[in-house]
Formats: sequence, structure tokens, C-alpha cells
Amino acid sequence: MAGLCLGTVQLGQKYGINNQIGRQPTHEEAFGIIQAAIDSGIEYIDTASVYGEAEELLGKFGIGNYPVKVITKLYIREQADINNIKKLVHSSLQKLKMDCVDGYLLHNAADMYNDVIMQQMTEVKESGKVNHIGVSIYEPEDAIYAAKLKEIDYIQIPYNVFDQRLDHTEFFHLTKENGKTVFARSAFLQGLLLSDDKNILLPEAADSIKLFRAIIEKYHISPQQAAFYFSYTHSNIDYVVFGVDTKEQLLNNLAMVNDLNGDFMKCRQELASSFKDMPKKIITPSLWKECL
Repeated sequence: MAGLCLGTVQLGQKYGINNQIGRQPTHEEAFGIIQAAIDSGIEYIDTASVYGEAEELLGKFGIGNYPVKVITKLYIREQADINNIKKLVHSSLQKLKMDCVDGYLLHNAADMYNDVIMQQMTEVKESGKVNHIGVSIYEPEDAIYAAKLKEIDYIQIPYNVFDQRLDHTEFFHLTKENGKTVFARSAFLQGLLLSDDKNILLPEAADSIKLFRAIIEKYHISPQQAAFYFSYTHSNIDYVVFGVDTKEQLLNNLAMVNDLNGDFMKCRQELASSFKDMPKKIITPSLWKECL
């Protein structure tokens, strides 16, 4: 089974199509979530310079004083940033109040094709400011390129019941062969997979949501369980990155891990065969604004 990584985009800004509290958590609420994650033994915390105030929030919490690995991401806004990556990682470290982070990922996959950027990323790693470098990807072709790129240690991918694209490529074979660590995000597809079939927030996904519900009901599995387990039980995913709006959600997700049993694998097989080829407008959140 995969390990767990707490994502912090929900803590740094209002996020998700199905945000249950309708707002960004307060600092006190966010600190409670982070502390509960650490107390539970979650190994990684994932953040980024563009997740609102997430890096600052983790710094105020004192994340560097705890035995948890932190991953943050580089977002290059303009041409001048390309030659200032060392300053940008320094800025993230200052916000986090840390001397070193475990992972530093390119937020945009296109940046890994730039030799200047990759050289600076390598130099940042060699300087001891980060232990591993990597990339966050959206498209299969970028994932495959990253899996072949010797400089890359960590690859973060979208993966869920509706987005199984990488299962039908050589990606997972390559990552295993080349010793890459795979982090899968978007298990709940920003909350879309948890939509009530009577109140589906993305009309384009209505039929798919209804089919998803019909399948899991046969196995007496909740939408939360099915969505989470689908990534968690993948043999070639090392860590599942998941975010929460409340401490209660976090504890419920952790309880699901303990409740997992072998019966889910039959359900997983049916889900895998039912959603092999989903429309890009459903599996790509950046396109949802055209449907909402």
C-alpha cells in the first residue's frame, strides 16, 4: 500500500469544487490539521509557493521542528526567474523557517525541458538546500519524459478513478526501473468524486458520477472510501497526496486506511474497467470553468 502525504493547498487558500466549509480554514484550524497529521505518522507534507499563504502557515506552525518531510514547489512567473532559482528556493525556505526541504518540485512540467532550469535545480540539490528534486505533471507525455530524466527524483501525478491515463502507458514501468518516487494527487478529483448524484457540481460528469455511485453501492463502499482506496492500493504509487478542509476530514481519511479490506480489490477492478477513457474536460480541473 502507498504511504500518505498531506497536501496544503486547502490550508493556504479556498480550494476545490466541493469545499465543505466554503472558506479557507483559520490558522487555528489549519494548525490542528497539521498537528493531527504529524501525530498520526504521516510522512510527507506537500506545499508550494503559489498555494496562497501555505508556506508561511507551515513556518508559523514550526514545521521544521517535527519529524515530517516537506516538499514545496518552484513556480517560474517570468523570464527573470529562470536565472534566480536559488533565490526562489531561499524565499520558500525563509517562509517555511527551514534550512532544507526534502523535495523541491517544478510546478510547471514545461520547465523540465529547459536545460538552464534543470542545471540550477541540480545545483540547488547539490548545495544541500533540498534533498530531492522533481516535477509536478498533468499530461502523460510529460510524465513519461520525467520518468526517463536522470535528474528527477520525485514525480507528482494526477491519478484517480476517472483519470487512469498513466495505467495505459509505460510510465509506471519506467519509474520502477529508474528508481523514481511517485506521488499521486487528486484522489478525490478536487471533490468531484464526492459529489451527491442529486447535486452534481459539474454537469458534464453527471452520467459518470451516477455510474461510479452505482458500482460502489454494490460493494457497500462509500464514495470517500472508493476514491481514496483506488489510489492507495495502486502497487506502483508510493505516496497518495490528499488535502482536507477540516481536522475531522483528516481523521476520517486516516480511519479509512485502517478499514481497508480485501473486498475492495473486486470493486477496484470494476472501477478500473468502467472508466478507462474519460473525457479530458472531466479529468482536467482547469477546464471546468468552461462547464460550470
